[in-house]
Amino acid sequence: MPKFESAPNLNSPEINPVEAQADVNTGKKLEGELTPEELEKLKAEEGQEQQTEQPELSPEDQLKNLEGEAKAKQEEMTRLSESIEGTKSALNAAREKLGLPPTEEDPPSVFSEKDKLEKLQAEQEGLEKQKEELIGQQEKERLIREEKEKILQEKIDEVFKEFEGLNPRDFESIFKNGKTSEGRNVESKSMGSLEPEMAQSLAKAFKEGIKLLPKILEALPELLKKFDEDLTKEATERVDKKLEEEKQKLEEEQKKEEKPEEPKPEEEPKTPEGEIPPGEIKPEVNPIEGGNIETPKA
Repeated sequence: MPKFESAPNLNSPEINPVEAQADVNTGKKLEGELTPEELEKLKAEEGQEQQTEQPELSPEDQLKNLEGEAKAKQEEMTRLSESIEGTKSALNAAREKLGLPPTEEDPPSVFSEKDKLEKLQAEQEGLEKQKEELIGQQEKERLIREEKEKILQEKIDEVFKEFEGLNPRDFESIFKNGKTSEGRNVESKSMGSLEPEMAQSLAKAFKEGIKLLPKILEALPELLKKFDEDLTKEATERVDKKLEEEKQKLEEEQKKEEKPEEPKPEEEPKTPEGEIPPGEIKPEVNPIEGGNIETPKA
């Protein structure tokens, strides 16, 4: 009886039927026999991986992307408009040869292009709205940054006023080691408890006459970070209030412009003293009527 040495023994413990079936299923999937549900799941997983890999863009980059997308759509809109007008011109030229008057109606051949054009116009409006919102957000962030620096400058000015009110012994102690003569941390009404290193740096800046924030930040770059949370909160509140006031002022000005001015009543001309106003002139009495005037004798 011939021996088939190459045939596997199905009863062999080395072959696991479950693994064998899994290999068959894997082979089928590799051959492109995935179910629709499995394909959707695979696409969703790939999309999530791509989203996690993409870094978050800065507002400047977002604006640049929006402008590029808007430019591309505008070019496509121009192309479609020119194509539609070209088709209509060719149609009217053909009508003229047939002795027919020109028409302003759109031929069926441009309906598809008009639909695309309207869709692009709607998308373009959406992009413009996004740009306005992004620009508004950037402007608000800029105002908040400026307001934070302004608030911090105000706090530093208050600290320097407090330094002016200290006795020489306490100030010298702060200048040398960042603490009061009693060895305590400096307590400021505007900035709270100051760490020795920060108090010492501010004392040095005060003694050297450096009072402006940019110069102080060169020596104390961590100053903004230390108070960032409180500064951001206060600056945001100030900016929001300022923007709201400007909005109300603008709305009031618009209402004034839209409201028509009421016509002023015409003033009647004043009549000088001794003169009779027009329309009130009394008829003159005829001296002959009913009078006893004597007729002169001849």
